[in-house]
Amino acid sequence: MKQFLEIKSVTAGYDGHVAISNISIKLELGKFHVIMGPNGGGKTTLIRAIAGLISYDGKIIVENVDIKKYRKKNSIGYLAQRGAQFYDFPLSALEVVEMGRYRFKETNHAKKEKSFEFLKEVRMASHAGVPIANLSGGQQQRVLIARALATESKLMLMDEPLTGMDPRTQSEFYEMLEHLKREHSLTVIISSHDVGFTTAYAENVFCINKCLVPHSEAVKLLEEPEITKLYGPNICLTKHYHTSSEEEDESEGEDA
Repeated sequence: MKQFLEIKSVTAGYDGHVAISNISIKLELGKFHVIMGPNGGGKTTLIRAIAGLISYDGKIIVENVDIKKYRKKNSIGYLAQRGAQFYDFPLSALEVVEMGRYRFKETNHAKKEKSFEFLKEVRMASHAGVPIANLSGGQQQRVLIARALATESKLMLMDEPLTGMDPRTQSEFYEMLEHLKREHSLTVIISSHDVGFTTAYAENVFCINKCLVPHSEAVKLLEEPEITKLYGPNICLTKHYHTSSEEEDESEGEDA
């Protein structure tokens, strides 16, 4: 598989505090990669460094080009951690998706048509005219994915997108994300601290607790030594049993 992104000796932090130190990772094209680690372990810092939102020491290279040059010609899809960012936000779901088309020279009509198609892909077309502030958290995440898809980026970054979702909604979200990854040939990087659930969907997991926790290359299942390094010795794992949504109809998916 072709290498897509390389992180070389990246160190970053805030106000003189080092959040991640000397991180080096190689990521393959078209795969679902997961950054695993505890709160405060540096997952968000690394995601934000790749997205170009914070400065860092070291290098990040995409398709053999420094990411700073790459971003001048290419968009990067990015979903920040969920919060109160849409409280009283005065845009509809469709208008939010249209924001992802800012790089493209096209008529307003073409922008709306393409944005509506991306809403269809995340099963939110029927909510196009609804203010995003009036949508549920799961619905808002779908709209934000549509906005990221609208950038036509090859790289999708998601910072703990499942916060606050119940297990069934999480399952539906991952199934949708896997479908979009295949349809759009995306390379997905998602951060999470849910050890049991995320690894069932990931093709590669790498573990961070300020520095990279060594583990087998392209690992999918975390073993006790890695979990202890990440979360401490007093952690017990519980096996998850999640309902698949493959047989759910589209209208139920929209309400997730």
